[in-house]
Amino acid sequence: FPVETELDKKPTMEDLKKVIESLSTGKAPGKDGIPPEVIKCGINILLEHLHDLLCQCWDEGAVPQDMRDANIMTLYKNKGDRSDCNNYRGISLLSVVGKVLACVILNILQKLADRVYPES
Repeated sequence: FPVETELDKKPTMEDLKKVIESLSTGKAPGKDGIPPEVIKCGINILLEHLHDLLCQCWDEGAVPQDMRDANIMTLYKNKGDRSDCNNYRGISLLSVVGKVLACVILNILQKLADRVYPES
């Protein structure tokens, strides 16, 4: 199957660069403390290193636990009594590097799915 051989190909630096360039800024960092602005502004220095990391994850079929862990934070909804738990919501702060790697993989799978299952 051509699909299987395509999934054997590692993501390219161009795949990674597109995702980094599309990062939203002004978002909170995950446990690693690296905000998206650092990755986006440091793309020229970081791209090769992040690509090496992505390829290592690809080869091993695993993503480091630190990139998958989330910090769970509670946010007040700005309405109602602050002492009422129902007036809060939870958010998960994930590693930006982990999100970048996941997005690269998602984009590859999406392109493949679009070809295998075109719109009817």
